[in-house]
Amino acid sequence: MVKTHKFLRYIHSFQISSFTYLNITQFLGALNDNIYKLLIAFFLIQQLGAESSYIIFSSTGAVFVLPFLLFSSNSGTLADRFSKRNIIVFTKILELLVMSIGLMAFAFESVAFSYVTLFLMATQSAIFGPSKYGIMPEIVKTEKIARANGLMTSFTFLAIIIGTFLASFITQITDRNFVLAALSCTLISLAGVMTSFGIEYTFPSGSVKQLDIRFLRDIYHTLKISRRIPSLLPAILGSAFFLFLGAYVQLNIIPFAMESLNLTDVQGGYLFLLTALGIGTGAVLAGRISGKTVELGIVPTAAFGITISLFLLDYYSTSLFAVIPLILITGMLGGMYQIPLDSYIQVASPNEYRGQVIAATNVLSFLGVLFASGLLYLLSGVIGLGADQGFSVLAVFAGCVALYFSFQFFDYMTRFVGMILSKLHFATTYDGLENIPSEPTLYVCQHTAWNDTLLMLGAQRLRMRFLIQEEQAHRGWVKRLYRLLRVVFIPEVETVSGGTTCLQTIEKALHRGFSVCLFIDHEDTQGEIAKLKASTAFQEIMDKTPAKILSVKIEKGARKEDPRFMPALMNRIHIPAHLTFSSH
Repeated sequence: MVKTHKFLRYIHSFQISSFTYLNITQFLGALNDNIYKLLIAFFLIQQLGAESSYIIFSSTGAVFVLPFLLFSSNSGTLADRFSKRNIIVFTKILELLVMSIGLMAFAFESVAFSYVTLFLMATQSAIFGPSKYGIMPEIVKTEKIARANGLMTSFTFLAIIIGTFLASFITQITDRNFVLAALSCTLISLAGVMTSFGIEYTFPSGSVKQLDIRFLRDIYHTLKISRRIPSLLPAILGSAFFLFLGAYVQLNIIPFAMESLNLTDVQGGYLFLLTALGIGTGAVLAGRISGKTVELGIVPTAAFGITISLFLLDYYSTSLFAVIPLILITGMLGGMYQIPLDSYIQVASPNEYRGQVIAATNVLSFLGVLFASGLLYLLSGVIGLGADQGFSVLAVFAGCVALYFSFQFFDYMTRFVGMILSKLHFATTYDGLENIPSEPTLYVCQHTAWNDTLLMLGAQRLRMRFLIQEEQAHRGWVKRLYRLLRVVFIPEVETVSGGTTCLQTIEKALHRGFSVCLFIDHEDTQGEIAKLKASTAFQEIMDKTPAKILSVKIEKGARKEDPRFMPALMNRIHIPAHLTFSSH
């Protein structure tokens, strides 16, 4: 015991953050998992023959997913009842024991024993998952969650890249000596045990929920709770679909390489590096784009991109030069798709249910992995489609999901697209950004042109409803744009402060977590705010919400005349603008 305390003091003396220790621990675990899973696949192909590759990958995928279906729910309960840090340490010790057993499976060249080891390895990962993600809000500040998730995901996929490379490389240089290859997994597990002790102790969240073998009922109850929180259930379903998508690509990539590109199984393993590299890169990009908020608007855009990339993988399946960038792009879009969803699940989940929500997400996600294994067997083993055609089938699923998220996250998507267009159309400077809160806000601003909406979307990070007085005449395409942005026009017969349409829209939007921008047709925003505050009906609405009221002044610079083509074009597109936010 004394030696253990000395070791812990030695670990903490380096002043490394708990998140860094968690990230390293996760990195080593992902590295180990991916080396060992591929070693088992190569071992089984050697034992059963290359012609059984689709059976091998579908069966190993099914065996790997079973523990996540059986134990994820109770793992979430454990994460809510006990210290998540202690659970992480326990699972790392369990991983070391499993890797030691794996050495014996290869030593005896036992196919059945290899499957048992794979099952045990997935079991410790299932227990590890809810605590790994659930501890993030406890050791990382809320405004850094999206970036921390992007960093962890990028390191995870860096581990996948290195693990995939090492599995193929070690198999080659040892001439398929799987015992020697598995020894490296045992050493990596030992390193993971050591780094897990560096994570600071976290207190239990206070849940008293008991373990229950009727996990499906628990999952259903958790999903009902999630449905009450805006966008949480769609985020859970979207995260589950990502694992289905990633699992199918991972299972199909080696058969694809062997059939379409005439590569060996080990060379196909190298090809999967590109997917992992792309996902890691996309995860970092998503984290940087999100900044201090969770940017769900990225999700539908990335989903449509994935759909196109998968179709192109089938179309250019025999060209290695085309396949390489397409796999990289597919992975990058996958990373950009996944990070906002995982971040939102962590942030939006109630503290006392967070472990159970993450566990439910894991169960649905690994049901996706099971379906991916079944789909691979159905398409290749039963229907007889080629691995390249399987990517087109997957693209159809991805397209349906993209349409679903375009509907579910429509307001997030329009805000995200509006922000991008704002950055392209304006060279904007700001005053008073510190006055903008992270909660829904009511903005009062003079409306001068249609692109005022883009400026407001680009200035803040929440979904927004616009209210515009109808006195202004608008062109047809501007009206269609306003309809797309769900702009509400205030009837001429109503006043802003006392009109039913205006007040009902403000109340409903603020209640749903939207900011509201009230565009008026004159410059006296201060006077309009005074009228609003004097309205009893309006004050009753504001008493129900902590929303602040900000006045906004928009100033647009004149376009500069320049005879040269490119500067003149940029001056017409990139218009100077200045926004001033004043609190009241």
